[in-house]
Formats: sequence, structure tokens, C-alpha cells
Amino acid sequence: MALIEARGLTRIHHLDSGRVVALDHVDLDIEAGDMVAVMGPSGSGKSTLMNLIGCLDRPSGGSLSLDGMATADLDANALAALRNRKIGFVFQQFNLLPRADAATNAELPMLYAGVDARTRRRRALDALARVGLADRSHHRPMQLSGGQQQRVAIARALVNDPRLLLADEPTGALDSRTALDILALFQQLNRDGMTVVLVTHDPEVARHAARVVRFRDGRIVGDTRQVPAAADGSDPGGGLPPMARPETAVLP
Repeated sequence: MALIEARGLTRIHHLDSGRVVALDHVDLDIEAGDMVAVMGPSGSGKSTLMNLIGCLDRPSGGSLSLDGMATADLDANALAALRNRKIGFVFQQFNLLPRADAATNAELPMLYAGVDARTRRRRALDALARVGLADRSHHRPMQLSGGQQQRVAIARALVNDPRLLLADEPTGALDSRTALDILALFQQLNRDGMTVVLVTHDPEVARHAARVVRFRDGRIVGDTRQVPAAADGSDPGGGLPPMARPETAVLP
């Protein structure tokens, strides 16, 4: 069973200017352990797809299942709980609390999950160590570089041990060298078994995923599997999961 299953997924916005079809009967499976880039220009539907997969919005039609659970069957509280347990979010803007240190920022999702203070701190420190910031846990955002702030945001996304890491333009606010560092971190998390979905308009970012799904006008117009470029300069195929190694192939 796929981690994400979408069938006929549709999202329609009714605006003063008229009816806008943001997503148009999309069928999409994403397997557990894959690393997928969702690409497309502004208005193509990729951000709408992210909001639906992330349980931040509801579809107008079709069905969506996350880890075997049909999201249409869930009320707002159940959707929030699913989002908190199953999904880690990373955004272009780091959205860190400016007066809180890195460890406190990383703890935030656990507050909503009702995790006790001691466990919160232990898991936050473990997550910061996982992203290479064990020695920066007491630093506030203004004391960290952009890349370090994004690592804190990734640690925050990891603390509840989600099945899915959903990243929306995660390197858009970073210089090219720092962006590669962050992509290398995503690839390492993927090698460790994390399912990663990168929403991006940047072909250079998409090169580092094992699969590229392209959107235009609310529909999928391309679905390509590739040998991902290695952001850390290592062998691009040998160290990645089996599903990430096939030669490039365009699927129907």
C-alpha cells in the first residue's frame, strides 16, 4: 500500500471572479521511502496538492488516503491529530520563534501532542543532533545562519517521528551552497527511511529527488524516475534506497 494515495483528487475555489479549478482529477501514489519532487510554475496546482496531502485543506472531490487512512472520513480535530503525528512540515520561511532557542523551537509540535517536558527536551535535542546542530541547541535564530535556521526547522519537523516530510520550497531563501547542504540532509533522511516530498519550481532542486512529478493547470503532465544527483558529491546512486536507483524513465 502506498503511503499517499490520491484518486480523482480535485480542488475548486469559488471566487468573486469565478470558479477556479486548482487541482483537476489527479491520480497519484507515493510509496513509503521514496523521495519525490513536485514541480510546476505558479498556479500549476503543486501547492494545492501539498495543502491537501498535508491535511491543511480538504478536496472538493475525489479521495485521498495517508498511511491507509481516508482523510475525508476525519473531522477537523482528527485531521489536526493526523497532521501532527504523521507529517513533518518544512517551509521556505523558517517560521522560528525569534526569542526562543533552537531546542525550544524544535519542541513546539510536541506541545500540541501533549508530550511531557522531559521527553520533549530529549527528543528535541536528539533531532537537533540528527541535523548536525547538537552544539547550537541554546542559540536563538538571530545567532544562527540561514542554513542553520532551516536545520532547526527540519529538526522541528522530525520530533514526532513522522512518516512523511513535506517540504515547500525549502531552499528558496538560501544561497546555492547552503541549499546543497540542506538537500544533502534531505537525502540522508531519505536514506534513513523517511519519505520526502519536495514542492519546488526549481529544476536544480528537483535533480536531487528520485522521482519528479510535474504539474500544469492542475493536472499531472509528467512523472519521471531518475538517478538523483548527490548533493554531498558522493556516488549519486549507490547509497540511495533501491527505489531511488533505476535509470531515468518517463511513466505514462
